[in-house]
Amino acid sequence: MNSLKQLENGLIGTEEACSELQKKRSSRILVISDSHGQTKLVSLIVERMAADCDAVIFCGDGIGDFIACLDKGDADKKFMQHIPPVLAFVEGNGDAAEFPSYFNPGTEKKAGHVYYEVKIPRKQILKASGHVIYIVHGHSQGVYYETYTLEKEAEKAGADAAVYGHTHVAAEIRHKIYLMNPGSCSYPRRSTPPGFSILELNGKNINSIFYKIDTDCSKGVVFTPFFPENRNL
Repeated sequence: MNSLKQLENGLIGTEEACSELQKKRSSRILVISDSHGQTKLVSLIVERMAADCDAVIFCGDGIGDFIACLDKGDADKKFMQHIPPVLAFVEGNGDAAEFPSYFNPGTEKKAGHVYYEVKIPRKQILKASGHVIYIVHGHSQGVYYETYTLEKEAEKAGADAAVYGHTHVAAEIRHKIYLMNPGSCSYPRRSTPPGFSILELNGKNINSIFYKIDTDCSKGVVFTPFFPENRNL
């Protein structure tokens, strides 16, 4: 369960939780991006998939949906059990640098306001199971056209993996830096289904399981594993 306190580095959790994540031999990280206003869907993904994960990464464009999910956890202790102890997130090109929250991230309310504010970093580093993950939305790195800039930034930051969004296209690319885009959970592009992913870290190995979001008349919303076309192994 998460403390919902924002650390100086922008992560939400505790120093102890971050240290424990870094030392774990293996870990699973839920990665969501580009929800664009689909608040209920983000909460559903977290409710169903995050409890078995060690952290959540949100790659931007829909930060309000992610913060609303945390507000829900703060108000509903049963839902809070699904939120992992470490949360990382970044500002998308459609997001603000700060976003209001009803939970207290550890800051004082502004005069006359009934809410607090969470700071949304443009870039983030998450250390997990001996790996260093560089997190951005991707618009500033031109990921629509190439990933070279992102790879160089990640390498300069000392990372061996980079996670990004923005394109709305699920992708997994293995170069010197492991690159992964979970796609958009709400508005996919290029014939990619709506979805998200789980990043699996085990020793030196890095892999991703991609899930597409389907609607079944008898089962409701269904999450099914799939292989993205942009998968350079």
